[in-house]
Amino acid sequence: MLTVGVTGSFGSGKSTVAAMFRRRGALVIDADAIVHRLLAGHAGCRRKVVAAFGRGVFAEGRIDRKKLAGVVFSDPRALRQLEKILHPLAWRETEKALRRAKERLVVVDAPLLIEAGWHKKVDAVLVVRTRSSLQVDRVKTRTGLSRAEVVRRIGRQLPIRTKLKYADFVVDNSGTKNDTNRQVGIIWKNLLGKTNQQE
Repeated sequence: MLTVGVTGSFGSGKSTVAAMFRRRGALVIDADAIVHRLLAGHAGCRRKVVAAFGRGVFAEGRIDRKKLAGVVFSDPRALRQLEKILHPLAWRETEKALRRAKERLVVVDAPLLIEAGWHKKVDAVLVVRTRSSLQVDRVKTRTGLSRAEVVRRIGRQLPIRTKLKYADFVVDNSGTKNDTNRQVGIIWKNLLGKTNQQE
């Protein structure tokens, strides 16, 4: 089994790229989905978050992700504190999924792959990049956030130029979906060749 971490900045299209790998037969482990499940249903996680940020982020029996985001994205120290709570728990769940995996190729779709140190735990890193103006427009359309808020949240992540230094593969998602899919197809064949070498 070969594990590939797919990452990129907010709005770069990493989940689109991960889905293209899924359609080709890869197992995709979605780190964001894991975090959402932890915040919604993991008692230990909820206790730690409420202890760190107060009951103001708690509503109707669960963590209110919008309220939590409002706290952590306005304070870099709070964001780091949240990441210290979530990253180890999320990786533990990721490891469980990896142990169950039967596929030859597994994609770990994680926006903070490098920030969390997960790039050291996978066999290869793929970074998805796109034009910054397109990136901001995509996030605005998807979330309804203001342009200023989108730029601020992107700024909380590692710059894409830094992420690219860790990349074994790069997909430029600035063009059409067909163009992105063509790039994924080339990388897919390369990775399958590596899995054949493992056997």
